[in-house]
Order: sequence, then structure tokens, then C-alpha cells
Amino acid sequence: MGTLTLANMPLPVRDAVARRTGLVLAMRPTTTGHNSPLSVRLDTVAGTLFVKGLPDASPGRVATQRREFRISRHLQGLGPRARWQIRTDGWHLVAFDHIDNARHADYWPGSADLTAVVGLLRAVTRLRVPEDVELRRAEQRLAAYGTAAQLRHVAGDALLHTDLNPGNVLVTEDGTARLVDWGWATLGAPWLDAAAWGIWLVAFGHTPAAAHAWAARVPAYQAAAPAARHAYAVMAAAMWEDIVETSDVSWALHLRDAAAAWAAATASESN
Repeated sequence: MGTLTLANMPLPVRDAVARRTGLVLAMRPTTTGHNSPLSVRLDTVAGTLFVKGLPDASPGRVATQRREFRISRHLQGLGPRARWQIRTDGWHLVAFDHIDNARHADYWPGSADLTAVVGLLRAVTRLRVPEDVELRRAEQRLAAYGTAAQLRHVAGDALLHTDLNPGNVLVTEDGTARLVDWGWATLGAPWLDAAAWGIWLVAFGHTPAAAHAWAARVPAYQAAAPAARHAYAVMAAAMWEDIVETSDVSWALHLRDAAAAWAAATASESN
């Protein structure tokens, strides 16, 4: 969660924001934007915005935030619309339409949100890749965890979100699911988001078979070769093992165990 508000920002930053928003009626910190020291909801005369910001002293994270902003201009309603970005006085800020009356998706077995997430992932596979955004490829991101043969299975030209944790999936009152935080957008095989979601489902109490059944409702995942799905599962398990070694958060342990279970389950399918 961000610890700063606009009141903590340098005057040039506050002035730059004011020129874009007009009168601010209310401002409150948010529980999203976990990697951003500035993370606020702004109620303005022109509407409600979600604004987050990073210091320029974090160039890698700023590049990720800029990527998120650019991607968000091409999501066709599947995520919040990007409004503006500011880079001044040592800070980079981005603003998006705030998704009102929304909550984080519930991934537990029996949740009504699961069908909505399936619909969302189907729609994501139909998105066009923006020409104005430089994206890394899945085989690059997973290079440390797989062989050349395994990496060939995840290569592709589909736009992927890649971070399907439930905090990044918002469900509105009408049951529509949307994806936020596109900073790790990647090019790769079109079924990878559904496969990554399957690991999260196992972490939330689904059996691997049940999680596979949900992922298979996404046609791109259903069409993927079992050997390809297993190759990704093995690399994902290695990735989460690596994450656990450098993280002390309990949820990473759950994901490591879920990824290992997912890899074991896909092994029998691929034989």
C-alpha cells in the first residue's frame, strides 16, 4: 500500500496534477498499487481517478509503470483507461479511470467470480498487441528456469498479463471482471495466462484437476499441447521456488507448493 498522498509531493508535482484534474473534491490512499509509494484515489469535478507514482530514482520500476500506462490505452474496456502521466521534479505519476464499486476476485472453490475470470481471460486472448509498446517475451522472462526445448513451448505473439493474483482482478457489481496492473505485460503463447491462473486456483484450495478444468474453459488453453502445458508448469514451479528463496512472505510459499502440484499433475497429462 502506498504511504504517500499528493500532500507529500513536491509543489511542482502537485501543480502538474492540478492542471490535469481541476478541483479535487476528495483524496484517499488506496490498497492497490502495492509497489508504489504514492497510491491514491482522487475524486475530481471531472470524475474519479486512481493515481500512483514512483521516484525517478527507481528507473526499472518507472519503466514498468510507463509500460502499464501505454498498455492501458489499448485494453478495450478489459482494464482501467489510462488518462495521463507526469514526469517532473523527480517523480513519475500515472492516472487511470477508477473502477468504482469493484472488489478483488474470489478464487476459492465455489466462487461465482470464476466464470467471470474465464470470460476475462478469453477476451484478453483477443486483444491486439499494441505497436507502440516494447514488450519482453515469455521465453526471455522464463529463460533462467527452463531448457531451450521448454522455452520454445511458451513462445508466441499474444499479449499476456502474466500476474493473475486476485488483487489484480477486479469484479464489479454487475459481475464483470477486469485486469489492472499491466506492468508485467509480455508476449507469448496465448494460453499462458490461463495456465498461470490455474496455479493461483490451486493455491486457493482447488485440486489440480479442478483448476485444470477451469483453465480449460479458455479455448487457447484447451488447444495447447499437453507437453507445452507441462513445460510451462515445470518452469513456473522453478520460478516460484526461486521467489521463495528471496522472499519472506507466506503467500509465496503457498504459490511454490501450488506450482509444484500443478507441475506434477501436468506431467501425467503430457505422457
